[in-house]
Amino acid sequence: MKKYIFITIILLLTACQEVDEHTLVLSNNPEKQAIIHVNKNRHLVMAEFWLKEIEDPDRVFMSPNQIKKFNNFTAYKQHKITFFKDFSKKYGKNWVKKSIQKSFNSIQRATKYLTDDTPVDRNFFPDIRKSLNLKALNQKNITTRFAITVNYTNQKIVPTDIALLKKKYQIHFDRNQNSALDIATPLAIVHTSKDGKWHYGMSPLSSGWVRDSDIAFGSKKEIEGYLNNRKFVVTTSAKNALLIGGEYHDYVRMGVRLPLVMGIDNMIMVLIPTRDDDGDLVFANATIKASDVHKGYLKYTPRNILQQAFKFINAPYGWGGMYGEQDCSKFIEEIYATVGIHLPRNSSSQSKVGKLQIDLTRLSNEQKIDKLREKAEVGATIIHLSGHITLYLGEYKGVPYIIHTAWGSSKRHFALGRTAVTPLSFNNYLKQIDISTTIKK
Repeated sequence: MKKYIFITIILLLTACQEVDEHTLVLSNNPEKQAIIHVNKNRHLVMAEFWLKEIEDPDRVFMSPNQIKKFNNFTAYKQHKITFFKDFSKKYGKNWVKKSIQKSFNSIQRATKYLTDDTPVDRNFFPDIRKSLNLKALNQKNITTRFAITVNYTNQKIVPTDIALLKKKYQIHFDRNQNSALDIATPLAIVHTSKDGKWHYGMSPLSSGWVRDSDIAFGSKKEIEGYLNNRKFVVTTSAKNALLIGGEYHDYVRMGVRLPLVMGIDNMIMVLIPTRDDDGDLVFANATIKASDVHKGYLKYTPRNILQQAFKFINAPYGWGGMYGEQDCSKFIEEIYATVGIHLPRNSSSQSKVGKLQIDLTRLSNEQKIDKLREKAEVGATIIHLSGHITLYLGEYKGVPYIIHTAWGSSKRHFALGRTAVTPLSFNNYLKQIDISTTIKK
């Protein structure tokens, strides 16, 4: 009888223990599982939950003038972004050829399979090399042609829409996808493919091949005038529909700056670039929901950064902008673009902007937490680990938390594949983090 009483007491004690809120909801099933719920505490997916822990969530991290200086430092001292106005009218033939060749060589080495899991045909890359049209680079200096995107467009490493995989079954990781460009992204075009369907050039954040049908050519002066229009709005929703004549045209992601024309009831009229039959730039009026934009940039405060970040909760992961989505670094870039901060495209470069970096590589997990507790600022601090970048949210019950767009698969569970709030211990991140960066002057 005493034996049974003892077992009952043990069971009751076990049942009354607090469930660990800092781990994923996974059963003891040895088979690999999907992540159904990331957080046991349902409130963790609300920006306001984290904002209530901040003493002054509306304090301004940097004024517009300080942000301008910060962007200039990123561009001119760190050389991590390039303003459109600084693109040259001419580029050396050897530099252009070397840039194109380097990209081609890297993807030829890195990719072996197509999306149907068959090996890349042995004639594939020789044919791609011919399409690069390098023989046409026969002048000492290449005259730049200036353009701007008129549709959401994928920027490729080599001029083809064929997805190239590093390993079998990795269909969500097209290694040929360098980035994705929203409408109104300026370009400096320096070369054209043999068939004329692709152009190679630079955007302010990345370089690669874009389809001719997705861009319009214009003078540098008119594109620069469009980009620097003093009356503008910035998009503040994760997806923002553009209408022309009341009909759906396309969407832009968060943080896109568009010239303001006028307000119409609950809509805002903006100016967008389009192309005529000859591929030349023509501006057109479009409308967008007033609730999806802000007149001018948002103030750089903890409240605005967190509220923008949490608009992505459960948004799908998109490597390099695949499927019109965002990956970890694009997620960070879009958020800070709403306050006028220009961040580089990849996670490694983002972790090095400004002057406020903390090296965490040689610290224990406990020391890393102590350092974040001491130095990190919610809304201004991003945390880097190899190949990934996250936004720091603060602590919950003594555990540091982040919001991030992650693929995030492991031996126990399938890929997270979306934007989520997780503890910094997710997938052993805490051990892997190497740099904490606070985005302030």
